[in-house]
Amino acid sequence: MPIDRTRNGGDLRRQLEDWHEEEASVQIETIAAACALIAYADGVVRQAEHDSMAASLSRFGLLDEQSRQELLIEFEQATARFEIDHAVGEMAALATIARLQKSGRFARTLVETCRHIGEADGHYIVEEQSALVKICRQLRIEPIGAGAFPLVPNVS
Repeated sequence: MPIDRTRNGGDLRRQLEDWHEEEASVQIETIAAACALIAYADGVVRQAEHDSMAASLSRFGLLDEQSRQELLIEFEQATARFEIDHAVGEMAALATIARLQKSGRFARTLVETCRHIGEADGHYIVEEQSALVKICRQLRIEPIGAGAFPLVPNVS
C-alpha cells in the first residue's frame, strides 16, 4: 500500500481531532441512551438519576461544557421516546448501545455508570437491574463481571 507523503502534521492532527469528536459523539449518544433506559426502568426519571447521569461525563473523560450540553440534549431525546412509547424507547436505546459492542473499556464504564444511576435515588430495584442486564447483553458482556450489581459483603 503506497504511503501518501503529501499529508502534513496539521492534516493528521485534524483527522485525529475529527476521529476523537466522532468517538465522543457516539459515546455521548450511548451514555444518554443507556441512562434513559435505566432511569425509565421504573417509569419515572427522578432528579437524582438525572444528576447522576450528568455527572457521569467525567468517568468517560468528557469534561467540557459542550459535551455536557450534548449529553443533556441526547438524554432529553432518548427519554422523549420512552414517554411516547416505552417499548419503542427501549428498542431505540438498545440499538444505540449495540454500536459499542467492541469497546470493552467503555462498556464496563458504561455499566458501572448505569448502576450508579440506578442506585442514585437510594433504591436499586429489580426493574433497573433487569434493564442493566439487557444493556450488558446488548454489549455482549457478562453482567456480574462488568459491575452490574453492587458488591455484597461475604457474610459467614
